[in-house]
Amino acid sequence: MFFLLSKLLQFLIKPIVWVLILLAYAWLGRRPQWKRRTLLTAIGLLFVLSNQAFFNLVIRAWEPDLLTADQIHEPYDIAILLGGFSNPNIEPGADRHNLNDRANRFVNALELYRTGKVRKLLITGGNGSLMQEGPLEAPEARKFLLRLGIPEPDILIESESRNTHENALFTKRLLEEHHPGARCLLLTSAWHMRRAHACFEKAGLATTPFPVDYLSERWQLSPDKLLVPNGRILGLWELVIKEWVGYVAYGVRGYL
Repeated sequence: MFFLLSKLLQFLIKPIVWVLILLAYAWLGRRPQWKRRTLLTAIGLLFVLSNQAFFNLVIRAWEPDLLTADQIHEPYDIAILLGGFSNPNIEPGADRHNLNDRANRFVNALELYRTGKVRKLLITGGNGSLMQEGPLEAPEARKFLLRLGIPEPDILIESESRNTHENALFTKRLLEEHHPGARCLLLTSAWHMRRAHACFEKAGLATTPFPVDYLSERWQLSPDKLLVPNGRILGLWELVIKEWVGYVAYGVRGYL
């Protein structure tokens, strides 16, 4: 039930939905004074939520500090890579593994392996879709890694989990059974790391967080960043607001 509600809630936390609801009232409402106020609120909200400088200010405060690869002096036994970096819906897809906007998760994990910072890669993630049947991400990513020349013994997968809570629980179970005492590095997007690391700590699996896929950028106080609306930022707000809601919900459920 929690999984179902979490997916249905995604519609209500989309900033563009808030704007559309306000615009609908401004068009269909009966009170002229409230219609005007609602229209101005919608325009103001749209400007704020499409402002790149404001988003950068907020996300820099949320994302944790970076652990750099050169700070890893002794290789970790396993890099735990959280799924969510693949897009199985892209066509053509039969002869390739398509990555999505979270591709940095995969690329940075692969880089750590290739540079000797980790000895093995563990990919955790099945199918988190609510309505659609589809391939499980971890096994598909494993095939991709094999095609890239990664030795089979160095690839571990956990393909049952559907969310971050299950990532932690099922990964801990797998490691306790096959790799007890392994020294683990945890890789996920920086904006997702607070919740992910807390879940793994709650599950009793000690990891060192290695945040990747940062949304924050270096400051550029130019007119286009300060004044010109950016449609991409609306999508990023949706991502971050969903994460904040998830963090609170996980806290209420006792997953953190």
